[in-house]
Parts: sequence; C-alpha cells; structure tokens
Amino acid sequence: MEIAVFDVLEKVVENKKQGIAFVLATIVEGVEKTPGRSGFKLIAYENKTSEGTVGGGKLERMVLDKCEEIHKTKENAFLEFELTETSEGIGMKCGGKAKIYLEYFSPTKKVYIFGAGHLCRSIVPIFNSIGFYCIVIDNREEYGNKERIPLAKEVYATDYFEFLKEFDPQENDSVVIFTHGHKYDFDILDKLCEKNVHVKYIGMIGSKIKAADALNKIKKINYPGALIDEVHAPIGLNIGKTTTQEIAIAITAEMLAVYNGVTDVKSLAIKFK
Repeated sequence: MEIAVFDVLEKVVENKKQGIAFVLATIVEGVEKTPGRSGFKLIAYENKTSEGTVGGGKLERMVLDKCEEIHKTKENAFLEFELTETSEGIGMKCGGKAKIYLEYFSPTKKVYIFGAGHLCRSIVPIFNSIGFYCIVIDNREEYGNKERIPLAKEVYATDYFEFLKEFDPQENDSVVIFTHGHKYDFDILDKLCEKNVHVKYIGMIGSKIKAADALNKIKKINYPGALIDEVHAPIGLNIGKTTTQEIAIAITAEMLAVYNGVTDVKSLAIKFK
C-alpha cells in the first residue's frame, strides 16, 4: 500500500504505542533515475504486509525480502543497489543507485501498574530507563496524575474495575499490582483471571501467607485459562531487603528474567505448576 512519507511517520508512532513490531526501510540516497527518491519510507510487518514505498518494482521486492529476514534476526541493515541490467545490477532498466537503511523496531513492552503510591514512584523511573512503556492506574485523583509520576507515559485516575472493562493487553505486556493498603489487589487479580488475559509477566505484592491465600481462592474458582499459574506473588526476586527502592529493583529484576527467558533465578513466587 502506497502512502505519503508523513503518513508513514505517523504510522511509526502509532505502531510503537500499540506495541507492534516492524521494520522501517528508508532511502537515504537515491541518485539518477531511481524510482524512489531520498526520504521515501516503507514499513514491513511480520505478517509480510507493508505500508509506504521505496519505489516499487524489483527494488522494493528485494527490500521486503530483506525485511522478512530482519524480523527473524532483529538486526538492522544497510543495503546498496545498482539499478541496472548489467552484471553488477539487479536487473532494472531505470538505472542509478539506491542506498537504503532498514531499522528493526521491537514490540513495545508496556507495563500496567495498578497503584500509584510510593512503590510506583520508585519503579517507574527504573522501568522507563530500560525501555518499558509505563501506564499507571489509580482510583485517587491526588495520586493518579502526571505531576506525581512524570516519567509514566500514561496515567489514569479512574476506578480500577472501570479501567479493566476495556482492558486488552498484548502478550508482550506486563501487569504489576500494588494498590494502596493492598485493598484492591485480590479483586484486580481475580478480574484479570476471569478475563483470562495473556501477558508476559504478572505480579502481585503481598506476604507469602496472604499471596498463597489469594492464589488458592482464585484457583478454586477454576477460571478458564492458565493465568493464575503464571502469577508471581509475592512479587519480585528475594534480595533480602524490603525498602521501597529495593523492592522496585527486585520486581524489575524478576520481570527482566521472564522477558529474557531465564528460569533458574530464585523467586519468592508461589507456583501451582
């Protein structure tokens, strides 16, 4: 699909917000009679669809083939093409040369944080520094605002369960639950299990005894799906410290272990596997 360069840039921003993986191909130099001028852009997706153009024809087909490869390798690439029918060219009559940069954009890792208290304020800067897109939800207006948590990408002061009605996270997203006084933690987790959401990581704060009690209660309800088996509760790795800042680090470490496929870390989480 051919769309204007400005529209491609808008789509880049939209894709990042939605957490969609894509490859952005940009002509950085097009000379003589090349079909694509400098600045032309194309977005290629994992499902082999694309938006925008680098000029069409065989050149574009070769770029799209390379984009498919990049979706697997996750590595950027710089390509140079001779657009001629000579032995050095790619078999195009137009002539000229084209240099194209292909940049891979990984799926955005969103983390939904239920509770905007002190732990939230400690953990958002850490999440933000390692590339997580932070979305904070709190039912108190004096806590759920950008002034208190400026590094969060989105902050909502709303009823937790109103927010959950339309909650539809992606599989690469995460959920952490630590509402004030733990008042809503169980009910939020219960609702997420009822909805059978699919996320990369989900954790809930609490002592071992309270966490075990909460998980067992939900387990007995026998909701469809296996979300309850994936819950990390108590949340975070056991690092032997309990200050707010240290808990934030422990949670972040546990999340990174999950995202990186590490399975041999010692966790406090109670599992039903």
